Amino acid sequence: MLVGDSVTQGWMECGTNFDQRAYVDALASRGINLLMLWAFKGTDAKRQGQDRRIGYDAPELWPWMGAPDAGSCDLHRFNPVYFERLKELVGYAESKGIIVLITVHDGWTKTCFDGHPFNRGCGNGPLAHREQYVELDDPQREMPAVFDPAWNRRQQNQFFQERFCGEIIQTLAAFGNVIYEMFNEGEWYDPGERRRHEQHFLAFFRAHCNNLLLSNTDGIAGDQPHADVRVDVVTLHPQPWVGHHPDFARGFFSAPPKPYLCSEPVPEFDGAKPSLDEVRRSLWEITFAGAGWVNQNDSSFGWDQRAAISAQAAARDKAYDYAGHCARFFNHSGVRFWEMSPQPRLSSTGICLAQPGQTYAVYVADQGGFTVDLSAAAKSKLAGRWFNPRTGEFQAAGVIEGGNAKQPFTPPFAGDAVLYLGRQARSEANPGGVANPRYSTRTLTR
Repeated sequence: MLVGDSVTQGWMECGTNFDQRAYVDALASRGINLLMLWAFKGTDAKRQGQDRRIGYDAPELWPWMGAPDAGSCDLHRFNPVYFERLKELVGYAESKGIIVLITVHDGWTKTCFDGHPFNRGCGNGPLAHREQYVELDDPQREMPAVFDPAWNRRQQNQFFQERFCGEIIQTLAAFGNVIYEMFNEGEWYDPGERRRHEQHFLAFFRAHCNNLLLSNTDGIAGDQPHADVRVDVVTLHPQPWVGHHPDFARGFFSAPPKPYLCSEPVPEFDGAKPSLDEVRRSLWEITFAGAGWVNQNDSSFGWDQRAAISAQAAARDKAYDYAGHCARFFNHSGVRFWEMSPQPRLSSTGICLAQPGQTYAVYVADQGGFTVDLSAAAKSKLAGRWFNPRTGEFQAAGVIEGGNAKQPFTPPFAGDAVLYLGRQARSEANPGGVANPRYSTRTLTR
């Protein structure tokens, strides 16, 4: 089960001031197994100084030489420091058993085009308007390998984007822990152009690597990710944070089957909003729909200690704790989630994972009694355990006789709770620990 943290553009914007080893260590020590970042984002000194998360002219690390502040972005020359630092991050994460999810496009032209390296006003980029980022020359084919200065805007745009994607693929080819999401928040673009762009780069990545590919389809008109053989994982960016269990549960049962991942709950967590209770509830609601979950956690910018949001370190670490508790519940506590599916009708809470008759996991968001339909477990005894999502602690719930269609339960502690029932008592594999065993890299390739 993927449970992760996203630093969005913070890794790139804070550059060498971002303590990436400390960041990875903070996740790994809690059993968090996914780290997400955006490849790049348009920015400049003025924008960074006004950004409540950063608050100073941070040493952003661009994939290309030059910088928007100087109007010197050169899309013909890659910045070796960027790629070496990215390689170091990925390698260290791999050594800690952490998957790195890279969102490749689009640098947030939506509000940051004035600092975007593809903006012709920032250097030699081909674009005059923010909407043009998704406009390619020929989505059915790749551009030639050699640049032609006589090319039009669409041709140049496609060439530079393909060259960037090729450089990332080549740089990280030796690692087995990298997965790629094609795009970030592209719902405001022209729907037809956005869809053609997505399809082109799914084909590009599939032709050049075997990494798992993720497609964010919230805002792509007419997209059918389940029918697309190039899409391995479907990502959603739900807003607000809570209440989306039914959406992900429906996705779980869509055919042909594809894993789902909440790669960006909206708006971002800034250490104060949304509340930590909402963050925790989102985490459990979505994982109990059989989907992975990532905290869009801008307080993680604080691994640059000069960033203004570093003052939110305590809230950031508490959010890590909550994610770690969930990750360990699924991955290190004997919970056989891969044999279970969302079964909302089996609990009065409406949030239940189950292999009916064998195992049941129920999440209750508010303190109080609830019922579970155990009729499929007639003549069976089920060993029960309570799990506290705020502390990461288990406690015994006794042995339950199956067969009752409305078996009542009341959590033994205040707040939200998880009940796990198993037909056979399973050993607790370090339920309160933090070990994160190495996974097989085969799980990350097609």
